Amino acid sequence: MAEKVDNKFEEVWKAYPRKVAKAEARKAWLQTKDVRPQNSVIIKAIRTAKLHYWDLTQPAFIPHFATWLRGERWEDEYEVDLGTDVLVDGKIKRWDETWSGIVSKGKEVGILESDFDKPQQFKNAVFKKCKPELKVA
Repeated sequence: MAEKVDNKFEEVWKAYPRKVAKAEARKAWLQTKDVRPQNSVIIKAIRTAKLHYWDLTQPAFIPHFATWLRGERWEDEYEVDLGTDVLVDGKIKRWDETWSGIVSKGKEVGILESDFDKPQQFKNAVFKKCKPELKVA
């Protein structure tokens, strides 16, 4: 069990840009276990903050990971649409780059894979509904 917790912590720690006070961060990780969402949600929030809010050239202004966790900062309201990104092999991919993302987006807009004879027809229907700017066959 401890190894599983460690692996999940390490996955998120790897994504966090400010690598200080790791022992304190691990302690905060354990303290927030009852309120913490899945790693994919945490990583999306970190990714968004890295891209849009934190100045990575000035790490002193990025909160310590323990502070970020205890503050439940994954709940921060971002002015950026996180979309339906998916976590694949520890990397965040856009919904339209993976089959699971396409299936998830299809369900979200009421298009089911089972309604189509061929996967490509399903994919085209989802793209046509969600990405009308794309020309699909």
